Amino acid sequence: MATEAHLHQMRFRNTLTFLSNGFGIGVWSIEIAPVRLIVGISEAVLGLALFGFAAAALLGMRVGARMSDRWPINRVCGVLGLAFAVALFLPCLARDIGTLVITLILLGATNGALDVAMNTRGSLIENRYDRPIMSSFHAAWSIGGAAGAALAGVLTGFGFGPVIVLSIAALFVAVSLAASSGAYQPPAPLANECSSSCGKRRQLDPRLAGLCLLAFCALFTEGAIADWSSIYLQGVLESGFAIGFFAFSAGMSVGRLGGDRAVTRYGRLRVGSLGALIAGLAMAYVLWAPSLGTACICFLLTGQGMSNVVPMTFSMAGQVTAKTSQGIAMAATFGYTGFLLGPAFIGGLTHFLTLPLALMVLVITIGVIALTSQFVFPPKEADYQSARK
Repeated sequence: MATEAHLHQMRFRNTLTFLSNGFGIGVWSIEIAPVRLIVGISEAVLGLALFGFAAAALLGMRVGARMSDRWPINRVCGVLGLAFAVALFLPCLARDIGTLVITLILLGATNGALDVAMNTRGSLIENRYDRPIMSSFHAAWSIGGAAGAALAGVLTGFGFGPVIVLSIAALFVAVSLAASSGAYQPPAPLANECSSSCGKRRQLDPRLAGLCLLAFCALFTEGAIADWSSIYLQGVLESGFAIGFFAFSAGMSVGRLGGDRAVTRYGRLRVGSLGALIAGLAMAYVLWAPSLGTACICFLLTGQGMSNVVPMTFSMAGQVTAKTSQGIAMAATFGYTGFLLGPAFIGGLTHFLTLPLALMVLVITIGVIALTSQFVFPPKEADYQSARK
């Protein structure tokens, strides 16, 4: 059995993994523009190159799941973490579209594989804690992403190019992710401790389909807000149009920091359904009556209401399947697909509708989250223990 000291150690190491991965992606989100200028390609061509990143990430998630099943999870996180750090540096060496696409495929694949591995380890640790802790890992990712973007913005503002910025980021990520691998391995996954009949039942658990739908709708909404909130506010406000995504990100981070306590106190069902209800009403209101004040408050509430949907979904997906990594990989794949399709779908609708009307689709997807939560999340009195039985 895992001792309390070992569990705290594992939690700290996995938190560091999430923080480092978020930091790397945050840096890369800022360095995309300078890399594009160095390579000398248009925004349209860059969009096609980034499609390679997304496609490779989806494939990497399946690879990460298989690695997590086959080898000790700490070693998998360590190896994939170092691979991600190397891949994070490579785009700064690209000088033509061909090499850029290759480096983006490597970055996407390692990021997708690491995403599944660290969420799998998080689910295994959460099972041993016997209480929700998954939201704290995702909060670390959000904080790391903000820190990475801030550092890259400052360094770029001082005139440092992608080679210097990505070198610093890759070195930090490599050291921290290597340190987060650890020597102590968690005991065998709880799913493997069940009887074979339990494993078969979990493989067929219909809740997994609902959890995949939740992941898709949640990340569909997040992706669309990330790409379209500033454009929407730019069209209706004279200034302060960047406040939308900033407020959304702040609400997401704050919500995740307190997410585990909320789930423990109120249960997944209430946190998921009530949070989605608040987010949907806030999103609808900012589309109906946009102003600087409503944008700040409503996007903050939207982020806070949506903040724990993905962590809870990944946690449950790892519990209702015979293999933790396979359930998380399925939910992550559906979620990441939604994250990619969300911005494109809203953009396509703008050819037929105004942007505010197109963004009303997000109110619908948030409503689907609130409704689906009623069927996939157990009530508080049966929340944590029964989810694994």
